[in-house]
Amino acid sequence: MTTTDAVIAYDVTRSIVERGSIAMTGEVPGYAPYRGVDGRQYSPFGIAQSIWNVPFYVAGRRAADVMGGGKATAQTIPKAVVALGTVPAVALLAWVCFQIALALGAVPLAALRAVLLLIFGTSLWPYSGFGFNQPLTALFLWSAVFFAIDARTRYSGLVAGVCAGLAILTRHEMLIAAVLIGMYVAMRSWHKDRAFTALYAAGLLPMIAAWCWLNWWRFGHPFESGYFRDQTPGFGSSIWAGGAGLLLSPYASLIVYSPVVLLSVAGLRALSRRDRSATLLFATLFFGYFVFYASLGNWMGGRSYGPRYLVPLLPALVLPLAFWSPSRRWRYLVVGVATLSVLVQIPGVAVDYSKVRMESARAGETVAQDMRWGSMPLLLNARATVFNGHRAVRYLAGRDGAPSVAIGQNDLSTALSFSLDFWWLYLAYVGIIDRLTALVVALALAASAAAALRMAWVTASRASSVMSGERA
Repeated sequence: MTTTDAVIAYDVTRSIVERGSIAMTGEVPGYAPYRGVDGRQYSPFGIAQSIWNVPFYVAGRRAADVMGGGKATAQTIPKAVVALGTVPAVALLAWVCFQIALALGAVPLAALRAVLLLIFGTSLWPYSGFGFNQPLTALFLWSAVFFAIDARTRYSGLVAGVCAGLAILTRHEMLIAAVLIGMYVAMRSWHKDRAFTALYAAGLLPMIAAWCWLNWWRFGHPFESGYFRDQTPGFGSSIWAGGAGLLLSPYASLIVYSPVVLLSVAGLRALSRRDRSATLLFATLFFGYFVFYASLGNWMGGRSYGPRYLVPLLPALVLPLAFWSPSRRWRYLVVGVATLSVLVQIPGVAVDYSKVRMESARAGETVAQDMRWGSMPLLLNARATVFNGHRAVRYLAGRDGAPSVAIGQNDLSTALSFSLDFWWLYLAYVGIIDRLTALVVALALAASAAAALRMAWVTASRASSVMSGERA
């Protein structure tokens, strides 16, 4: 939890649990939160992320009580557990995207391949370990898309509206997506079941009303979320400059940090032959937000690893690949691009860029939003992965002793900046478990992941075979 957004969301979670208030505690250093009409300080971010964090925070507090250790542990353990809360959001997103592909008619094995590529071959993988709200936004957004597409029951429209509203309560600009999904729902159900559209509105409008009420409660206006008074986003900046940055800059290039999107045109073309309305929805969602974020002066997203703002839209570009069957001469290229996409994510997963950036800043380098290719986050993280990985291997192999780590209330992240970003390795470095236990945990996690992948692959293969037999 080394970014301002994550710390602010955590602080609001803590306030909700301990004080029953959505106002901030005022204990976040180095940040001047917005002051509401009642004089208290409020976060400008959506409230849904802080609410999502509540069960993880409560679990962390209980764990800290059991472990003891004083004030430092009471602060560190809840933060650590809340930081893990993004992982189930991404896992649930994988399931939702798999269901979307099936609902659109994809073969189960092809749907599984596309989803695995989406999760492990794009920026979603690194961001599953950060405290930003993009993964949770993606979960709500694509849940809304799923229920809008599936429509097996009339009440799917109601659930789709609620999910779209939850996305708005997570990130304010998801109001655009709610409108686009509403247009898709109206277009598909206008001549078949107009009640489906009405139910979508019935689910969405109360959520928008809640969003307006929260804005009014905090800042005195139903449409003032806090950002209109903030100069940081830079609304109305050059779309061309922002678009070029989101596509090709070393800091936030969609192509560099998720190379698999180079195959997206082929995927969208294949999907369009099966379902044009769904293709139109996917395309308008991505390109609409691409233009919106490109028009921000802060299109790079501050202290981010790659195009953070575009993370919730990545399913629109990758899921259509479930419907593309490349010819034999293209398969080697597809496999190469897919492999490269997975390899590119590893430095972002293995090392926390926020820590790498702070280490570089302490060394006198200017790395915040540095647009030089030699200072790109991917390169800095790759170097740190090699260096920190070598140190971890020597420690786990018993060739080096355990480093000295002082557990403080606010500087634990800095004290562990030399480590790979794995919780079991952190526990070993701070002396809670020994190196043998850390190795056992790492191997157990790897084995369980491999077993889960094998089960998913076998199940999807059998289902695909059954479908092929039925068609024959």
